[in-house]
Amino acid sequence: MTIVLNEHEWAEDMISSRSLGSKPFETLYRVARYYIDSGLSKSETRKVLDSFLIQCDPTASIPKWSDTLDAAMQRALKYDAVMIEKVTVTKAEMAKIDALDGKQLRRLAFTLLCLSKYCDSVSKHPAHWVNNEDKDIMRMANINTSIKRQSLMYNTLYRSGMIRFSKKVDNTNVQVLFAEDGDVALEISDFRNLGYQYMMYHGEPYFKCANCGITTKTETDRAGRPQKYCRSCAAEIMVKNHVNAVMRYNRRVRAQ
Repeated sequence: MTIVLNEHEWAEDMISSRSLGSKPFETLYRVARYYIDSGLSKSETRKVLDSFLIQCDPTASIPKWSDTLDAAMQRALKYDAVMIEKVTVTKAEMAKIDALDGKQLRRLAFTLLCLSKYCDSVSKHPAHWVNNEDKDIMRMANINTSIKRQSLMYNTLYRSGMIRFSKKVDNTNVQVLFAEDGDVALEISDFRNLGYQYMMYHGEPYFKCANCGITTKTETDRAGRPQKYCRSCAAEIMVKNHVNAVMRYNRRVRAQ
């Protein structure tokens, strides 16, 4: 599940742009929850949700999407919207992470800590547990390695006393044991590329895109200018600027 700190704000963006995003089910249940919190009844919300789907995709068939829409409504009715401004990492916690041997290991520990604090914020019984799938944790930590290497990193953190595993055989949850109050070192308001955010904090060549806000690796600029946009946003902005230039040119030609 994609981590969104302010689901109402996120739903408003999707409604405004009429977009289902890359994970339609997540979009639909967050939009449904948004309308429920706005005061609509269950039946009214379902009608608005159907309308939103058609606005996003005029070719969509409501009967074919019925099961997905029903599931989105059920989740929206079961869970409150997540409304978190940020999570914080303290200097004491950062020191424990920095003492680990290996960049990937440090990025994993940092990511697990951030996720545990997010889970605490949305849980009725906070206890620093992380219930995300391993593949999602590694993606957020910006770690691309073998399953064997992942297991070794988890084992290292376990032997270091920084995490523990669930006692249930079929439960892969991890509990973070090194959370500690104190002075704030870093505030996290975006859970994309947490590993890169850790590296940027320590002065590595990473930056936050001025358009989408994602943290990404700095690329060499031949002109020596500081990078402002990630590769995806830079390409999008270049296309928009080109289109606007053509439109301005055509207007000038027509005015002559």
